[in-house]
Amino acid sequence: MNLTEDVKYIKGVGPQKVKLLNKIGIFNVEDLITYYPRGYEDRSKPKNICECANGEVALIEAVAMSRIVDSRISKGRTIQRLTVIDETGQAVITWFNQPYLKSKFQIRKEIQILWKS
Repeated sequence: MNLTEDVKYIKGVGPQKVKLLNKIGIFNVEDLITYYPRGYEDRSKPKNICECANGEVALIEAVAMSRIVDSRISKGRTIQRLTVIDETGQAVITWFNQPYLKSKFQIRKEIQILWKS
């Protein structure tokens, strides 16, 4: 397969996928391998809680300091909250409608979480 070959000749790419790829400007193999994502989240280096800017998505490494607290809101929906700390501060992590998470975290265990501050 060469770089100028049409994407329809790639194994697993059917007519519907060809239409979608063409719609975003991908017509040949070269277009496909040089199509880069719009954004990138660096998950390789955890940040401290105090280093996270408001609204920033970041990976933090912290210790779970409480059990997940469940709260019911309207129409049967739930909110789960977990308090975590690291050497620089404390944060409350919030999830919506995921009660199964109660069994996933243990108190005083270090965890890594991708969160939006």
